[in-house]
Amino acid sequence: MNLKEIEGLQKRKNREETGCFFLEGLRACKEAFASGAEIVQLVVTEDFCETDEWKQFRTNHSSANTSFAELDLLKVGKKNFARLSDTVTPQGIGAVVKMPKADIGAIDFTGKRFGIVIAENLQDPGNMGTIIRTADAAGFAAIICSKDTVDVCNPKVLRSTVGSMFRFPIIQTDFTGAQIADMLKKQGCTVVAAHPRGGESLFEATLGKKYAVAIGNEANGLSDELLNACDKTITIPMPGGTESLNASVAAALMMYEVRRKGE
Repeated sequence: MNLKEIEGLQKRKNREETGCFFLEGLRACKEAFASGAEIVQLVVTEDFCETDEWKQFRTNHSSANTSFAELDLLKVGKKNFARLSDTVTPQGIGAVVKMPKADIGAIDFTGKRFGIVIAENLQDPGNMGTIIRTADAAGFAAIICSKDTVDVCNPKVLRSTVGSMFRFPIIQTDFTGAQIADMLKKQGCTVVAAHPRGGESLFEATLGKKYAVAIGNEANGLSDELLNACDKTITIPMPGGTESLNASVAAALMMYEVRRKGE
């Protein structure tokens, strides 16, 4: 890809058309290589090529990935790299990466990872990034996003996940939340809705390995269709004065309770 095409990956439409996204930063690039992600192209500034970090990066990944020398390497100046970056002080290294492909029907519950998050219509990149990192930390098997959820390859999401997206499936779909719930139920999953009021207490609820936690839109919560499709509704006790929790905080509490009880 040339500079203009890579710059175009800032738009979701272009990411979807090419099946690629731009990943920025040394740590993120290391994670991509270590996970076996499909690297299409490396982009580095001329200044970064003079650093010890670049020399070490090449040494490490030449031994780990024999095709490193064959990678398409694009060297650019600082000003041109800044066109690709959404950070204040870019490190000067990034990679064009193929979007990982995953299938709802192929989620693996046999290993150490279990539990699923259904993200319905989440809009905030920060929330999405936090949920991805928490799901990775909690050892969840997958995250499945409804059709109106923020793009997980959005630069702001990528920056906050720090490589977590390469370690387990994050599936973007054209399905509604209710349709995703129905698919998972046919595979033997129990789908539970996170709801601020009226549900069974999170601390008393039965939860386990093949459980999917549905998290809704920041402002509107879960759709009525998804609520009706869920097997039960779970409410996080809030004995204090607030009426609701941030979506990513609610997701974290739900995930770790699934993890604790599933073990």
